[in-house]
Amino acid sequence: MPYRIETVSTRNGEVKAAVHLTRNPWGRVPALDIGTCILTENVAIQHFIAAQRPEQRFLPDYGSVEHAQALAWLCLLSSTVHIAFRPIFRPNRLASSAHCQSDVLATGLDALIDVFAILEATIGEKVYIVGDRFTFCDSYLMVYTRWLNRPALSSLNGRFGTLRQHAARVAKRSAIASVLKREALYF
Repeated sequence: MPYRIETVSTRNGEVKAAVHLTRNPWGRVPALDIGTCILTENVAIQHFIAAQRPEQRFLPDYGSVEHAQALAWLCLLSSTVHIAFRPIFRPNRLASSAHCQSDVLATGLDALIDVFAILEATIGEKVYIVGDRFTFCDSYLMVYTRWLNRPALSSLNGRFGTLRQHAARVAKRSAIASVLKREALYF
């Protein structure tokens, strides 16, 4: 599936630039231009890509219990897990004073630990999150597990070993490894 990457920084405000707001008026990433429209939101984009390449089986067969489970996981990762990082990476969006931001960060870290503890207990020793093969759920969880390696979360080094092992397995898949290398995503 041919594609072109256009990097839009969330850190320096590019997501609020007029050119990006024409793609996504919410000022968020990702945005996927498919020619007839621009898709936003990870779950929608992943579902669209899976439908375009059914032979790849990025998601279980539509209508199956496993498909519903995969959608539940994608939604959980997109909402609960992703948002659990906000207090750590963007405390200024939740409080204005430095003192309050410090409290948001501390409270957020506790909540993030709770989220990852539940994830680890739920996934356990399974090789794949849903069923007996790789799905987009596995790569999506890998992204968030790798975020635990960011400097702001150094206090979590050594924790969540099962999830880190899962992420390492997913990162070794040839297509994923090539993207991580090309994009220099080593965090």
